[in-house]
Amino acid sequence: MATRRTLNLLELCLSVTYFVIPLVAFTAAKYVRFASGYFSPADADSSSYMLWVVVVTSVWALVFEKCKLNRAETIMGFNTGVWAMARAVFFTMTIAFALFFFYRQTLLSRVFAVTGCVMTFLLALLTLHVFRAVLRSRRGPFRVPLRVAILGVEGYETRLANHLESSAVVPVKVACLIPLEAVGSAESKWPILDYSRVEEVVDHYHCQEVLVALPPTRLGDLQKLLQPLTRLCVPVRVALDIGEGVLVPERIFNFHGLPFLDIRSYPVDTMSYVVGKRIFDVVFSAAALASTAPLLGAIAALIKLTSRGPIFFSQERLGLNGRQFRMLKFRTMYVQESRSSNTQHTSRNDPRITPIGRFLRKTSLDEFPQFLNVLKGDMSVVGPRPELTFFVQKFRQEIPSYMARHNVKCGITGLAQISGFRGSDTSIPERIEQDLRYLQNWSFLFDLRIIAMTIVAGLMNRNAY
Repeated sequence: MATRRTLNLLELCLSVTYFVIPLVAFTAAKYVRFASGYFSPADADSSSYMLWVVVVTSVWALVFEKCKLNRAETIMGFNTGVWAMARAVFFTMTIAFALFFFYRQTLLSRVFAVTGCVMTFLLALLTLHVFRAVLRSRRGPFRVPLRVAILGVEGYETRLANHLESSAVVPVKVACLIPLEAVGSAESKWPILDYSRVEEVVDHYHCQEVLVALPPTRLGDLQKLLQPLTRLCVPVRVALDIGEGVLVPERIFNFHGLPFLDIRSYPVDTMSYVVGKRIFDVVFSAAALASTAPLLGAIAALIKLTSRGPIFFSQERLGLNGRQFRMLKFRTMYVQESRSSNTQHTSRNDPRITPIGRFLRKTSLDEFPQFLNVLKGDMSVVGPRPELTFFVQKFRQEIPSYMARHNVKCGITGLAQISGFRGSDTSIPERIEQDLRYLQNWSFLFDLRIIAMTIVAGLMNRNAY
């Protein structure tokens, strides 16, 4: 999991957990006061108590955001966290009582108020320590270290590697260093990779990110250094050694006390992409498969009856961050030697296509099994079309920024496809341009627009063959 995505996911979990604390605390407090039997019976105006919970929860959300209690570096920096949580509860209740002063229709029970405050404090403190324990545990969700390669000069790459491996909240494994200057005779504790072989950081060292470590005096070299890195299918970030007090724009974020700069925006770092898009993919794919089950069954029977071979055809493709997976389709060709299909695009009037296969390709019905890839998590409903491994290796050398398309999940349909760039006789550079436009402008509404255009005009396409 990438650095920024990891931090965003952690902060989302913290925020959601903190947000529900007042709701849980004051619901329990109401039960203790009015339903537990420990106190004398009394009538309670439910609407007033409900309003109180809404007000407290809203104020509490603002307070913990202002105090940055949902930041990993904040909660790990506390000793016990008692004072921080006590202060957050104090501010929240002071503001809530001040607001409620103007609502005089009923009086709140003092037992309810005190019990709710105490339980809010205790639950907040418990949440803090649970998350700290999860972060420190090497058997929890962060047990697999983030593998990074560090490219740098003047020994800054070594200092950065030491810092990340020794003091990182989320475990980091420096897989290799790429020094841009001659390395001394002293042995390095990390493998050294020559700058000319930088593409091996993914293929050989299996890195999930590349960090460029530069001091301020060398920032002028940044453009030249980044050029070979545009062919990589993993995020590239710059670790800025710029000291304190520097204005931090949108693309700079704090990771373990260090400012990191994104070279380009990565939609997969956002929670709307990680959570919202995934939920939509699962629901949409399940609905598509369920609603077309009779049709898919008929297609499977026709394939089996009209030509010898399996119903499905699977082929190795490259997805998010260059990860290999087997993409499913209905078989539309006669059974052939795999090397031919893995190194040759389908052409118009291709003799390898079966009669039923030609109809399936023209109507795009052969793509429906890929909803299973979506459910598995290898693909998304919308994204750049996954390419054969053979052609990825070819295009990455020929087309600048080609590998940037692997910074989002590949899809069943995409912007390039609805724009007419489909089939082997369309322009590959223009298709990639559309993929990069999708990456740079991704939004949930953009996905819905592409799906709608695919349904309306994309299923029957003159370039589908």
